[in-house]
Amino acid sequence: MADFSYSFAPYWLLNAATARRWIFVSPDYRLVPESTAHASLDDSIDAYNWVRSSLADAIGRPIGSVLLSGSSAGGYLALTTANAVEHKPDALLLIYGMLDAAGPRYTTPGTNIWGAPPFDTASVLSQFPRTKQNDDRKAISGYPLPENFQQDPRFQVASALHIDALFPDYMTGVEGLSREITSKGVDAIPDEHRRLFPLSFGDLARIPRTFLLHGVNDSAVTVDCSFVAEKKLREAGVEVVKDFPENAEHGFDVRTGNVDVEKAEADGIPNIESLRNVIRFLVSSVKK
Repeated sequence: MADFSYSFAPYWLLNAATARRWIFVSPDYRLVPESTAHASLDDSIDAYNWVRSSLADAIGRPIGSVLLSGSSAGGYLALTTANAVEHKPDALLLIYGMLDAAGPRYTTPGTNIWGAPPFDTASVLSQFPRTKQNDDRKAISGYPLPENFQQDPRFQVASALHIDALFPDYMTGVEGLSREITSKGVDAIPDEHRRLFPLSFGDLARIPRTFLLHGVNDSAVTVDCSFVAEKKLREAGVEVVKDFPENAEHGFDVRTGNVDVEKAEADGIPNIESLRNVIRFLVSSVKK
């Protein structure tokens, strides 16, 4: 629905990468609702495969380990991409990811995000309907952050989809899918859409070692998404490292600003040790 890669860059992670002369690649991908999540995933897979096949030639030097990371919807894409590609990344970092898109949070109507009250969604959803066959809307892969984003209709789409529990419908383009999941379980998801739900249908045993970072009090993407991911990944034999700080609202890491979290000057920043734990995990995942 919106891509915050540039508006809210994870400087703490960028600084850690550049300090080690790691290459940081951030892909563009088509956004819902002008496209389905299939298009978003296809773009993410293309970017990942380009890194594997072509980045070395582009920069004139060999590449080593490939670490795949994402936050929020990007966390969902990171997990879904890792499940889809044949040559797996060396590690996954999933930050407050929307990982369980078939779970109760996304199939149970009535609850807004950020603790806000529900509202009448009709005007928002009529302006931003789900993708249909032969949809003539132009696909977009970026949306600049408006000055008054809280009043911007596009930024109300996420709220509307939570309130009406329509995420599976909008992700797949299948009307009524969310209700079908609620009544019949994940088996109601058609085969051609199951790649969008890796925790339910993925080959999780092939997922690489994974770090889950998620605040317990996250009011946008609730921490149960990462709880479910941890349980299912561990059951599949995946090495999982978790850090679930008690007081870490959605986006807490980017709100640290442009700081080097590994320096003493960062001591005292809320949840700084969680970010340092992430960096240690990434360093330990790089092949020597």
